[in-house]
Amino acid sequence: MVKRRKNYWPSLLLGLIMWGCLGLLVYFVEPEMVKDILIPGLYLPFFLIFFPAVFLTLALFFGNSKKGLIYALGITTGLILQIYGLDNWLSLALLAAIIIAVDKAS
Repeated sequence: MVKRRKNYWPSLLLGLIMWGCLGLLVYFVEPEMVKDILIPGLYLPFFLIFFPAVFLTLALFFGNSKKGLIYALGITTGLILQIYGLDNWLSLALLAAIIIAVDKAS
């Protein structure tokens, strides 16, 4: 049986493009312009670029897409909680516990 080598170049390239787009969004766009798109108070375009950038980076770092997805969802959820002012130590500890439990279960 021939062992196939994984090709990480497309993920790396797409991740760099996403981080570049995120940097351009942060640098050139006023936050108030993207604040209330679709969901009030949430910077949706930022998170639509941030989540795949973090996911691709963590998937490459861990070498596992499922683990990258779990941790990227946790980081993004933590930032969304912070935007809405729900980032006390208890909610972040529960979020971390959920992330660790899902990671260990999968």
